[in-house]
Amino acid sequence: MMIAHITDPHLVRRQETLFGLDPMHRLDRVLTQIEREYANVRLCVISGDLTDRADAEAYTMLRERLTNFPIQTRLMLGNHDDRAEFRSVFRDTAADAHGFVQSFDDIDGVRFIYLDTLAPGSTEGQLCEKRLTWLADTLTAAADKDVAIFTHYPFRRIGLPHFEGMLLSNPDAVMSLLKAHGRVRHIFCGHVHVSMSGQWDGIPFTSSAGTAHQILPDFSSRDARFVAKPPQFDIATFDGNSFRVTGVEAEERQVLAISAGV
Repeated sequence: MMIAHITDPHLVRRQETLFGLDPMHRLDRVLTQIEREYANVRLCVISGDLTDRADAEAYTMLRERLTNFPIQTRLMLGNHDDRAEFRSVFRDTAADAHGFVQSFDDIDGVRFIYLDTLAPGSTEGQLCEKRLTWLADTLTAAADKDVAIFTHYPFRRIGLPHFEGMLLSNPDAVMSLLKAHGRVRHIFCGHVHVSMSGQWDGIPFTSSAGTAHQILPDFSSRDARFVAKPPQFDIATFDGNSFRVTGVEAEERQVLAISAGV
């Protein structure tokens, strides 16, 4: 089973640009490449910062683009989004009993959980008690399943000083639930605009550089340098006991040669 992880489109209104870039064009390149080269993907998750300024027009542009996208897609919220504005455009998006935009899918024995970590007015993300209770119940109901978690905010430190104070505010509460489940295979996140992987408390995580502007990884400065590299997305493959994540850049590539398999 293959899934696609996209993050941080930062869409703006029509005729506008962001740092001189066209975020919608860059997202379109990613979606087009997934359709063309990864047609057997079962699920696509876009993990937040769907827009840069939470404009209704930007959300509408996204809805229009996804209308003809043939792959089941789940949308999540990031710190640049607005929950009410988003739900006014995506009225049929799944939400929990308290209106938080979080849900899950069970596909081929794997539970994919999409968290709403948005905390309006704060530079940090959060899972409040209501959202933590929902997560605990959702994990308990999946005791017999492998689990993959999607979150906009990384749960723990990622080694980049710029993001200190801009991560999840209560990671211990979340990680204790994930560790107690025992079968959380992977955590996917966005927010940092840097491609990286590692482990938090023994659970592997991957962040994607995203489709909009990206950030040069700087392990000493608190300043962030925004750059324009090719839009990136990840392809994750679940295959029995095997699990892999591959970073893909959406750009035209010249095939130099084809080497036949053995």
